[in-house]
Amino acid sequence: MKFTRRKGGTINSYPKKVAVALTRDSLRLEWFLRLIVITVAGILLFWGWKLDVASKGFKVGSPSPRDYYVLSDVAYVDEAVTEQLRESQASRVLGVVVHDVSLLPIVKTVLEEIDKSSTWLYFPQGLADILNTMPAQKREVVLGVTRDLGLRLMVFNGDIFDGNDLKLDLWRYLSDTDLSIADQNIVYQILSYLLDLAVKVDAEATSLVREFYRSGIDPIERLLQPGTLLVKKGDVITPEIAEILKSQGYLEERFPWMQLLLSLFIVFLWTFLHRYTELREWRETSARKMTYFVTLLLLAWILQFGMARVNHFCIGLGILPIVGLSYMTMPFISAMYLGLSGGLLGVMVSSSNSFTYLYAMLPVVLITVLAHALFKDKPTTRGKALLRILTVGLGAMALWFVFIGVFYNVPTAKETLIILIAIFILSGAFVLLLPLFEGIFDVVSPIRLMELTHPSNPLLKRLQIEAPGTYHHVMTVSTLAEAAAERIGANALLVRGGAYYHDIGKLKRPHYFIENQIEGENVHDTLSPSISALVILSHVQDGVNLAKEYGLPSAMIDFITEHHGTTCLSYFYNRAKEREEHVERDQYCYPGPKPRSKETALLMLADSTEAAVRALGSSVLNVPALNDAIRQVIEVKKKEGQLDEVDLTMRDLNDIQQAFVKTLMSMYHTRQIKERK
Repeated sequence: MKFTRRKGGTINSYPKKVAVALTRDSLRLEWFLRLIVITVAGILLFWGWKLDVASKGFKVGSPSPRDYYVLSDVAYVDEAVTEQLRESQASRVLGVVVHDVSLLPIVKTVLEEIDKSSTWLYFPQGLADILNTMPAQKREVVLGVTRDLGLRLMVFNGDIFDGNDLKLDLWRYLSDTDLSIADQNIVYQILSYLLDLAVKVDAEATSLVREFYRSGIDPIERLLQPGTLLVKKGDVITPEIAEILKSQGYLEERFPWMQLLLSLFIVFLWTFLHRYTELREWRETSARKMTYFVTLLLLAWILQFGMARVNHFCIGLGILPIVGLSYMTMPFISAMYLGLSGGLLGVMVSSSNSFTYLYAMLPVVLITVLAHALFKDKPTTRGKALLRILTVGLGAMALWFVFIGVFYNVPTAKETLIILIAIFILSGAFVLLLPLFEGIFDVVSPIRLMELTHPSNPLLKRLQIEAPGTYHHVMTVSTLAEAAAERIGANALLVRGGAYYHDIGKLKRPHYFIENQIEGENVHDTLSPSISALVILSHVQDGVNLAKEYGLPSAMIDFITEHHGTTCLSYFYNRAKEREEHVERDQYCYPGPKPRSKETALLMLADSTEAAVRALGSSVLNVPALNDAIRQVIEVKKKEGQLDEVDLTMRDLNDIQQAFVKTLMSMYHTRQIKERK
């Protein structure tokens, strides 16, 4: 890489991340894991539908499979009651009666010729039969009264016929005649029939009047509070109830193909998102880490799915142990990415009820954000880790209760108890799963690092006894590197662990390394340069073998393989050149790789700095001289390209140098390292 100073203090012409080329195997693994993710999402969606909808979904016109409750405030128009009131009001209008003046001449003619039997054809059959059987003299009197009275009642004024109170007038006039009650009744029936022919019910007018009365009834609105029983099990689902159920997020008894396909498409797109985020560095470092990330994701979905079956309030809690695991074993950006995006996708694939999304998404966000804040200072004991994750869970639920208390309904006492039990169980699962996942997926947490760096560790005890000089060296390097890590914001605990184990390969031949040699004795004086170089270079591979034998995580092995990078043993190479004409330089260089993280780069610089200061000895008498020595170490590593794969800025390198100086001054305060005035 080309080191240049530029605004912003970077040592690269452009800042760059660690670029790890995807081999064909890793690409195949990525697609295989993508297929697993999509398959699991599809299974959870289908299974959720079977459990929540196929057996409990509602169907219009069928009995309700269960009790349905209102989830949020809902106002709706009670169409049934509204229609009932409107029909009642409209039914009061029997009909709109209007006069048909075109029939009045016919009625008049019938009355005038009523004594003719031919006119009786207009009468109902019953009246005609009575007239036919009546004695002629009596019939003549009855028909005469009928004619005279009928013509008197008909009042003509143009084409308008006024028949108000007509039947009352009939009885009043009939009571003044000499007819018997029976004969009066016959006259009344004949005239009522004839005069009714002149009036009719106007259907159009009747419809308009009825509609007018219907429109006077406003829609009857009802407000349902959360928790209200909407429909009981066994009651028939009406179209109106079905609409309310759908508005509340309940699903009908039919497979939601569109929801399934859309959800799977979203999951598919999400699996590519990591390529555009910083977490690709971590996920693509190894197959195990890629698999670990996907395993945490799928476990979160399964837990969320299970919590959704316990209670719809608990679905967001399923992410709790996974967030804890991710923040303890992954970079912060990866942990937040998994918690937020993975958790929200988990809500989508775990619940068939779309309204439940609103309940579950907020806890996912709250849990992730609180974990991001509380796990910045990662706990180093299991007790602290348990307390921290409990705080995250309880804090998120408390904030969530405040939110839903304002906008929805607070869970009942029973639901609250279920939530609390779930938080404690899931928090315990986090602590139990942590060491299991560390062993399976080769990841490290601060708790594991604390165990590895404890002086009682068998490998460290061997180092103390069999290679005391190397042990003192790694302690000094650890102090330097850890101080620099804290200064630039790197993982100081990881650096400490890596520093403790980076030279364990020297246990195989400790006396071949200068820090373990008695003063005045050097076995390399009797060896050829190539043999000496081979022994020294092999301590890296020996360290890797020993680390695997003792079950150290790959994070520690990275420090072993990268702390020398691809540097060369110039001293032995030059000695060999003095003896031979043709010497392969590669035979005197470490195989690498170069440091690929800030932590391993810090160890390289600290290791070289400690060796340089130890070699200079008493010649380093003041701070400027110490600064020059450290600066020279850093410049050499830059020039050799050992820092090419690490994103360190000029400010970082300056901070590292200052941290080294301050730490060395503190460590060697008995020496004559003084400030130059």
